Amino acid sequence: MYTIAPRYDLLNKLLSFGRDRYWRRFAVGQLPSVKNGLFLDAATGTGDVALEIIKQRPLAKVTGVDFSDKMIAAGKEKISNTRKQNRIELRIGDITTLPFEDKTFDAAIIAFGIRNIPDYKKGLMEMARVVKDGGRIVVLEFTSIQSRLFKMPFRLYLTKLLPAVGSAISGRKGAYEYLSESVIDFPPPEEFKKIMEESGLKEVRYYPLTFSIVTVHVGIK
Repeated sequence: MYTIAPRYDLLNKLLSFGRDRYWRRFAVGQLPSVKNGLFLDAATGTGDVALEIIKQRPLAKVTGVDFSDKMIAAGKEKISNTRKQNRIELRIGDITTLPFEDKTFDAAIIAFGIRNIPDYKKGLMEMARVVKDGGRIVVLEFTSIQSRLFKMPFRLYLTKLLPAVGSAISGRKGAYEYLSESVIDFPPPEEFKKIMEESGLKEVRYYPLTFSIVTVHVGIK
């Protein structure tokens, strides 16, 4: 797995054409409105989702987990420049073996991270383990567009433009080639819905956004 932490935020904005903020805002909006809630942000990266949670729910607390020490370091620096550092804790950890007791969190969210886990069910079941009964699991992930109208342009964007721009800015060509491949290989929304259901989640639904470039999946434990 590659790290692109130093320019991660800039690249997210450029490569999503500025839509990443809207996607995160929509996904966080699917979390329950629990007063003084405790939320898990799995694969937190540099903490953008954690910050969005506190923006929408000022009384909440968030624990963000990521396997990359460089991402966590960048996230801590970003959060230290806000007034939200007392409500967000970032720590290094493996999503498939989370260092928390059962039923710790009111809900969990993972943005652009589930496709990096070899066993999707294992990651989903581990997130569900640490969420209280009745809590939600929210997954924001890229989608390989199936529409005939947009499929070919999006495939060209994924395989040609994204790796070229990403590597030019980050200096890490392999990271963006991997991103393209992982998006293409990720299950379509209806198939991933079944994976969430097979992981024990109920009332699973999903919301395609921006011509189905990304999809937000929501399930209840």
